[in-house]
Amino acid sequence: MEHRCMAAAMAVLGDKWNPFIIQSLESGAQRFCEIQRTPAGTINPRTLSDRLQHLEDLQIITKKVISHMPPHTEYALTQRGRELLPILEEMVRWSERHGS
Repeated sequence: MEHRCMAAAMAVLGDKWNPFIIQSLESGAQRFCEIQRTPAGTINPRTLSDRLQHLEDLQIITKKVISHMPPHTEYALTQRGRELLPILEEMVRWSERHGS
């Protein structure tokens, strides 16, 4: 296993909140406040903003400003981000098998 590739994967999946953010976008675009509430708890707004920016920089998600009234921002997975979903599902299955 190449260490550089593992480090790149961990930059995305190793963060406490990133897997929850990615999973919350599985069903489609979401607003900030919708992403903020996760099964693991509520993400601090500053932390969520930082994580969303990081995932956008990595081209895992896209950010779209909707100008309808009231204006708001929606986040969605890119194809690159959707490719992470089976990995997250396998991580959950592994955890279920090993009682973690």
